[in-house]
Amino acid sequence: MRIAIPVFGNRISPRFDFAPYIGLFDSEGKKIIASREVCCDGWGDVERVSKLKDMGTNTVICGGLPNSLLNLLTSSGIQVIPWVAGNADQALDLFLQGRLKERMVIHPERGGQRLPGMK
Repeated sequence: MRIAIPVFGNRISPRFDFAPYIGLFDSEGKKIIASREVCCDGWGDVERVSKLKDMGTNTVICGGLPNSLLNLLTSSGIQVIPWVAGNADQALDLFLQGRLKERMVIHPERGGQRLPGMK
């Protein structure tokens, strides 16, 4: 499985469409077997989705994104876990454990926590 996380430093970028880099992680079961960072500075929305699809991305973990971009990703067969905030590595760990949910804020000392009022 290939997982993509738009990043800003070591954190999930607040916006998918403005992230300067995308971390790509290949997993087998609950283990990361390969990773790399791709510069996506200057890519438009359609180009981001097209390149992620061409790279074999199965899942995107991201911060905010417009509904049009969410629809473009999902219609391309890519699962999206949106509105996640915090450290990218911790989000990846939670995803591999099956514990990452949309609208989750990841606190270093407590793991993940859903925003109030979210189901």
